[in-house]
Amino acid sequence: MNMPMSPHGHGTATPVAEIPDFLEGFISEEEYAARRGVSLRTCQRDRQLRQAPPYVLIGRQVYYRTEAIRDWLIAREQAADRRPSAPRTGRGK
Repeated sequence: MNMPMSPHGHGTATPVAEIPDFLEGFISEEEYAARRGVSLRTCQRDRQLRQAPPYVLIGRQVYYRTEAIRDWLIAREQAADRRPSAPRTGRGK
C-alpha cells in the first residue's frame, strides 16, 4: 500500500487506496490482432462484417473482453471432418 507524505511535509503518512484497473480482463484491438496473428485491418473488417467477438468502444478505442473472446471461439468450434474435401485423383482406372 502506498504511504505518501502529508501535504505539509510532515512524516505523517495516510494510506492511499489502490484504484482498480477498470480495463482488467480486456485487451485492445491491437493486442487482439497480434494474438490472432492477423493485421489490425483484418480485425476491423471482421468487426464491420459482424464476424468478430463482442467488443466495447471507449472513445474511439475498441476493447475485447478476454472471456468473451473465449466464449465466441468455443461457439464457433467445429469437429474435424474425417472425409476428404475433394476426391483423390490418379487412383486406379
